[in-house]
Amino acid sequence: MTSLSAAHVIAQLEADHVAAGAIGLGSPALDAFYGGVIDVVAGSPDPIAAISAIAELISCERREQHACPSYRDCTETGPHFDHCRHNLEVTGSNGRPVLECGMVANSGENMRSIVYIRDEEFTDVVSVRAKTTELRNLLHQDDEMADRVFADGHDRLHGSTG
Repeated sequence: MTSLSAAHVIAQLEADHVAAGAIGLGSPALDAFYGGVIDVVAGSPDPIAAISAIAELISCERREQHACPSYRDCTETGPHFDHCRHNLEVTGSNGRPVLECGMVANSGENMRSIVYIRDEEFTDVVSVRAKTTELRNLLHQDDEMADRVFADGHDRLHGSTG
């Protein structure tokens, strides 16, 4: 990829600033923002890295501003009463989930929080930990079985009777 010069990046920033003003988004705060970004880019030996760092800072700030104040794992943003996080998953080669986990905390009369693993719902930490321990043990057994199966298959392919 060709490296862009500071002058090129600054020209694009200035064009974007003019375009924002043309559609009614201009303000002293926006002018100050663009001026600050242009100053950073002009003083940077790597203008693309400077823009990337600024974009990351903005992204982090927006996530913090819109994070759910009630549940750290809730992925809902803005005002909301029901909380959730879905799609913690491991997918297979076909792209479908092999295992999925998440959380839901509903408001209203039946207010309760759950953590789920696939189709199983849990309403307390002890139950979740018991099931995840069981899953870890199963995966450990699967690793051991794979070791045996592929060792046995390897032995047969090479004529060993071991």
